[in-house]
Amino acid sequence: MKVQPFAAPQHATNPKVGYLFAALNAVVSGIAIYVNSQGVKLFSDATLYTTLKNAVTGLVLLLPVLFLARCRNELRRLDPRQWGWLLLLALIGGSIPYLLFFRGLQLTTPVTSSVLNHAQFLLVAVLALLFLRERVGLAVWAALAVLFVGASLGANLHALRWNEGAWLLALSTLFFAAGVVLAKRLLSTLSMETVMAAKMSLGSVFLLAYVAATGRVTAIGVLSGAQWRFVLVTGLILLAFTVTAFVALRHIPATTATAIPVAAPLITAALVAINSGALTLRISDVAGLTLMVVAVAAIVFVGLRREPRIGNVGVA
Repeated sequence: MKVQPFAAPQHATNPKVGYLFAALNAVVSGIAIYVNSQGVKLFSDATLYTTLKNAVTGLVLLLPVLFLARCRNELRRLDPRQWGWLLLLALIGGSIPYLLFFRGLQLTTPVTSSVLNHAQFLLVAVLALLFLRERVGLAVWAALAVLFVGASLGANLHALRWNEGAWLLALSTLFFAAGVVLAKRLLSTLSMETVMAAKMSLGSVFLLAYVAATGRVTAIGVLSGAQWRFVLVTGLILLAFTVTAFVALRHIPATTATAIPVAAPLITAALVAINSGALTLRISDVAGLTLMVVAVAAIVFVGLRREPRIGNVGVA
């Protein structure tokens, strides 16, 4: 049976807003990488940690859906098919890939995780081409290749391990990418508040159900004050990441909205340097960061030249 692509979005968009928020998303992502690297050290169970911080985000995103009249009216108008797509988004974008990712981390090397995670924006580009009919042009595809090379430079490729953990990480990357494309499609007919709440609020419910089913609930009651502070802070950072990502996704193609934040390590490196007073970079690290800057700049430049200021973006 032939797979039919999703229909093109029909709402008016402003690429300048989209690229601005994609850049902000990169900044937030860079901060999140740095803060989470500190916070996860306080938790022996990474799944519990990510579940709680996702729950913070999900709770905040649920508030406008519950209290804004237009959001409540939208919920009442949803048909069973739309509810089905929103539940699917919660599963493939807001819950299952997180579980696969952290389990995969336990079974394979950090280098394997990093390389596979970097491939996410390439998967988004392929899926968006197939299901959203996004046409970003050869120049952007070339920039995506350069971006992947830049993000992978400095990795110890000898530490790559294609084992059970790598398969789980690859599957999580595929789920995350599919979630981005599905969210982009849903944004063409539904409000951002509804789609964000479906992904993170319903997704958090599924994560909490998993935590309960695996007997981790009792650990929540013995968390220290420092652990709860990190849950709150990282949950709010994830909230900022989610909002900036969805605004970008609303206004520009999914391909470019997910590619630009790959430059987040630039922000993380700056934070490390500020905190430690020094930053040691190898030649390969400098080369990788430079390629990322060049690639992201090319993506933004080409995107702004090709796309109209107001109108449909990234479609045939």
